[in-house]
Amino acid sequence: EQENGKNRRTVPAVERAMTAKEFYDYSSASSHTGFEKERVSNMFLFRDLNNPTHLSFFWTHGIDVPGKQPTAAVDALMTGIPEGVTIAERDDIADEWDWTTHTTLGRINHQKGPSAPYSIAGHWSFGRNTDGGAIEGLPTNLNWEMKMTTKFHYGIDTWSFHFGDGSTAQDMDPSEPV
Repeated sequence: EQENGKNRRTVPAVERAMTAKEFYDYSSASSHTGFEKERVSNMFLFRDLNNPTHLSFFWTHGIDVPGKQPTAAVDALMTGIPEGVTIAERDDIADEWDWTTHTTLGRINHQKGPSAPYSIAGHWSFGRNTDGGAIEGLPTNLNWEMKMTTKFHYGIDTWSFHFGDGSTAQDMDPSEPV
């Protein structure tokens, strides 16, 4: 489910017969999921149809199209990540998307692996391409709740959550956590 303000709804996952890492399609320092957009931060759930219990969460910013994406900077914090989750893909390095014990937006205290409380911080600065990451191993048989907080410094103006096949997106208030 996704809760934004007073709205709460079930969030269907994007589904493909490939792993989260394969769907992220990291090349040329960017993601290539097909959901990337100029000046937009995108989030969505992903399910590998070859292994339906593998649920992932993607968070990507910008687009890898020459002349489209301006230089951008984004800070993010994900808290409440369920135990057993791993980082499926980083765009680009651990200094930009990693496990942290900090609860301050934009600060990363690198961990060798996840430890309770389970949080990931993002600190991205990029130009003319994307930045972001994906986590995998979200439980499909338990209720869980993660909280995402973000600050768009420049170059990203919109925060969207894609549902199902990505044809429907909900624009969200970047000053509010999700």
